[in-house]
Amino acid sequence: MSSDEGFLTLTIGMRVRPEPEVVDLLKRYRSALNYAIEWIVKHSTRIDKKYRTPSLSTVHRNLYEKLKRDFGLPSRIAVDCYREASGCCFGFHESL
Repeated sequence: MSSDEGFLTLTIGMRVRPEPEVVDLLKRYRSALNYAIEWIVKHSTRIDKKYRTPSLSTVHRNLYEKLKRDFGLPSRIAVDCYREASGCCFGFHESL
């Protein structure tokens, strides 16, 4: 491919009507994500002017079963949820 050739990107917008079960799962995921973020922020420690979020293993020990039990998330989704929450908090603390 020569240097003057590029790639064409096509974006399509469309409306979809997800199944009610999917909508319910997304609502439970959102609630669980908010809970996980609140838990991580509450258990973050401040060292000098920096914040330190709990380790992923600590987050797993404290949130995994609760996310599955209280929010009805499947195992893989529960893991994704607390990992996303941990990443959000870590990124936010790094930007302070």
